[in-house]
Amino acid sequence: MKRRFRGPSPAFVISLIALFVALGGTTAYASGLISGRQIVNHSIPAKKLTAAAVNALQGGRAISLHKGQLPVDSVRHALAITHGIVVSYRCESGQRIHFMLNPQAGGEDLFVSGDYAEDGVMKSVNQVEFQDFSGQTVNVNVIAWARQGDGKVSHIKLGGAVTGDGCTVQGLITPGT
Repeated sequence: MKRRFRGPSPAFVISLIALFVALGGTTAYASGLISGRQIVNHSIPAKKLTAAAVNALQGGRAISLHKGQLPVDSVRHALAITHGIVVSYRCESGQRIHFMLNPQAGGEDLFVSGDYAEDGVMKSVNQVEFQDFSGQTVNVNVIAWARQGDGKVSHIKLGGAVTGDGCTVQGLITPGT
């Protein structure tokens, strides 16, 4: 007896078509993805990016400072904590203002590099230790990072002066990426 070959059922044909469309569609989709090399610089507006993406590109938010007529109290006041570094000031009765950079509690080393001016005398700093910049006028422009921090470098620009019966502080602290 001769066996007759029967054609595939309609359900089988439809399932094969669905399988090939699914496999081919994924491949077609994957080939249409855009890599980072294909994006032209500044071609994507910020409003098309998530807030997290914008912050990652900008390196976090800068801290702008402008404090006037600070009392003379010889107490250390924290201005900011950035990536394991405590940035603080102290306004002393001896007509001196201090800017201090030190590692956050539990930290061991602080790396500081840049320049500063105390009472108009410019100096450079490239040290591994706690920093205390003081004088009647002080300007600090350094980058700093804490060994026990997250390894990110922060840019610290501060200016301060003793004025009459108090102190003024201004500056910009930019957390690094």
